[in-house]
Amino acid sequence: MLISKNISSEIIIIICVLISLNAVSQTDSTMINQDSIPPAVDTTSYLPDSLIGGTPKLSILKEKEKPEIIDSSLIYFFEGSMENLKKNILLDIDTSILNAHKFDPLKINNGMYSTLSNIGLAHKPLVFKLDKTTGYSLQINSFDNYVYRSEGVKYYKLYIPQSKISYVMGSKKEQNLHVDLKREIIKNLTIGFNYSLNNSPGPYRRSKSNNTRVYFTGQYYTQNKRYGIAANYRNSRIRVEENGGLVNDSVFENNVESDRRLFEMNLTNASQRLINSGFFVEQYFNLLKPSKRNDSSERKIDAGHLSYSINYERNQLIYNDDNPLSDFYAPYSTPIDSTTTFDSVYQSKLSNKLMWSSLGYNEDKLSKVFYMYFGAQHKLVSQTMAYDSVAIAYNEIKPFGGISLNLFKSMHFKAYGELILSDYSGGDYKLKAEIDQYLGNENNNVGRIDASIELLSRKPYWWYENYNSNRFRWTNEFKKENSMIISGKYTWRNLSAGLVFNTFSNYTYLDDSVKPQQVTNTETHLQLFVSGNLKIKKFGMDTRLVYQKVSIPAIIRVPDFSGLLNIYFRSNIFKDAATVQTGFQINYYTAFYADAYMPELRAFYLQNDKKTGNYPFADFYVSLNVKRAILFFKAAHLNSYLGDYRYYNTLHYPGRDARFYFGVSWRFYN
Repeated sequence: MLISKNISSEIIIIICVLISLNAVSQTDSTMINQDSIPPAVDTTSYLPDSLIGGTPKLSILKEKEKPEIIDSSLIYFFEGSMENLKKNILLDIDTSILNAHKFDPLKINNGMYSTLSNIGLAHKPLVFKLDKTTGYSLQINSFDNYVYRSEGVKYYKLYIPQSKISYVMGSKKEQNLHVDLKREIIKNLTIGFNYSLNNSPGPYRRSKSNNTRVYFTGQYYTQNKRYGIAANYRNSRIRVEENGGLVNDSVFENNVESDRRLFEMNLTNASQRLINSGFFVEQYFNLLKPSKRNDSSERKIDAGHLSYSINYERNQLIYNDDNPLSDFYAPYSTPIDSTTTFDSVYQSKLSNKLMWSSLGYNEDKLSKVFYMYFGAQHKLVSQTMAYDSVAIAYNEIKPFGGISLNLFKSMHFKAYGELILSDYSGGDYKLKAEIDQYLGNENNNVGRIDASIELLSRKPYWWYENYNSNRFRWTNEFKKENSMIISGKYTWRNLSAGLVFNTFSNYTYLDDSVKPQQVTNTETHLQLFVSGNLKIKKFGMDTRLVYQKVSIPAIIRVPDFSGLLNIYFRSNIFKDAATVQTGFQINYYTAFYADAYMPELRAFYLQNDKKTGNYPFADFYVSLNVKRAILFFKAAHLNSYLGDYRYYNTLHYPGRDARFYFGVSWRFYN
């Protein structure tokens, strides 16, 4: 009841903020300046920014004509860096009813994960993917979908003020809230606010989750667009209980009790608290003045722009257990402190980046066919381990650069490279080349083929080599992980199919005794996939299908096949005043030895005790779109009523039983 009151208070506060921002906002939707209308973009060709982190992919600049008429309710955004704005990598927001019933961060974009017995807990992808991050990383891999990173922050280009509030309530007092506010306060100055909450007491003892994440944004551009600045502040807090899974799986498999909170769990006093926070500021300055309005001649070349950014990020990772002598920990090392476990890791990273790019105002002829950039980034990393008061500091310098070409009006070529110079991960490097070929031309074609090759050499994730906690301690000297990734994809309309082939050596992992190990041999992984949304009149099918084959299945544990299928019917009703969509969604993967989970490390490790999978999770939903509101009802995992109690996602962690949700999403204009 207390949780419900807290959520209600938050909703009231947010609505008050909405009203006040509407009153303050000075944007007049009837007076849209033609110069502020962005060029039309193909959102299917979106690639994330390559300069601020994550997986580097270069995007070609696309110069398009401005539309004469535009719906002023449309909103476009770019992610991460203003370089994406320069490259016209703009996305429009999803206002469709198709995915209205997907609110869990693990389900958005048809995600497929092994997870624990509640929303908001640790998770691991069912589809294998090599880590492409060079240098020192502060990622919290097992909780990363519940953390806002700077590279994923959205900066909006507005025509009128628009905001969105989504609220979902479910069985067992589960509540999910998402708020997205954006306003142009004065001309060329836009602010934003994005907040998400996932709160659920959980069906089992000690499985509660309470995760919140928020970011604030601001962006300003001079009238002539010669100078621009964008900034964000972000804070993600993960507070979850840890129960170590069932003591005896048979009580679940035999359905001894319908009340899952009566089952005995391995841990009775353990919890996690993870806080990730930071800020980001980026500025650019075009080296040339803008062309005069009465100058009809077109520049042949632009001097480009300089940009400078600063990014600060901080992690606080705390694991607490008042019973460190629990039988759950018996197979592992003797604890340093036998009275309580309080493992705390503190990390911080300060990054400064200076870059030159050939893009200026995008008015010159060269920018339509050629794009080049280069720069350098410096990182200062500090880390303090549990039971160690001495902080360790690392310095990193990363020179980088890339080019992008438009060829023959139908081909895009991109290349990128970076090298790490540091006392921790010196010698890490990344090289990538990519070709996008339209079968026809960009505006009239029968699809597009994308092909890429990527070479990487990187130091293993930091805690594989040096870690210190109450019960887990090690010091290792591992070789660099080397990999070559070849990928290809064919895309036509909303459908795509392709493959990813990984060749890698020195792969690092946690073995079945929860100790880091490294495979020195060269191994391979093949992924074949099909995904997309196919519509036939009023019926549709949204799907993602993945087949995987690994040369070392004893080390890399993934299902041979995993898939998601959403079959739906959509129709206009009430004289086209509303749209209804109803459907069934099925998630399935073949049986395999899914990795077990160690709470004290927030990590997954190998196990050979039990296979999970070969079980379908079936959902039914109904969604209704009326003007600016979307409502939905969802019955999740309905087939659990059939009595087949073997639906584990992780060893000793059953999937959740049947449950019901009601959600509403509302957009506000003006």
